[in-house]
Amino acid sequence: MQNFLKMLTSDCKNEELPEEFNYFGKLIGSWKIDYIDNSNFHSRKGEWHFSWILDGMAIQDVIMLPDYEYGTTLRVYNPGTCAWDIAYCYTGKIMRFEARKQGDRIVLTNIEDERRKWVFAKIEDDNFHWQDIIVKDDGEWQINFDLYAQRM
Repeated sequence: MQNFLKMLTSDCKNEELPEEFNYFGKLIGSWKIDYIDNSNFHSRKGEWHFSWILDGMAIQDVIMLPDYEYGTTLRVYNPGTCAWDIAYCYTGKIMRFEARKQGDRIVLTNIEDERRKWVFAKIEDDNFHWQDIIVKDDGEWQINFDLYAQRM
């Protein structure tokens, strides 16, 4: 198992990944999270852990929200599109996204439903803000979930 982990993980970003597309590099590490359901303002506490993988050309994470959801995301930089190809997996489901910068935000658009978006609204050294959004027919964003993270 140690050989697998050694081959999977990387200590840093690959030099071939252009810095201008290093959207997720600040996320590397471990975070305490508050996941808020905006329909009822119920908050769940959990953890989110990020690591460089595949020779520093990809990032994988593990999110843990006890008694709710455990999942993993694979983010792979695609030099052909200058975007990130993303797959989020949890029990019984895989969701695919493409990530691009839009101003100061990183917007992940669902491949099967472009109205569904995940947004990193802010990423700083010690905290970040993530949102699960549906774009309504009138173009307005409905924020279904907010997630606030603090570095451990």
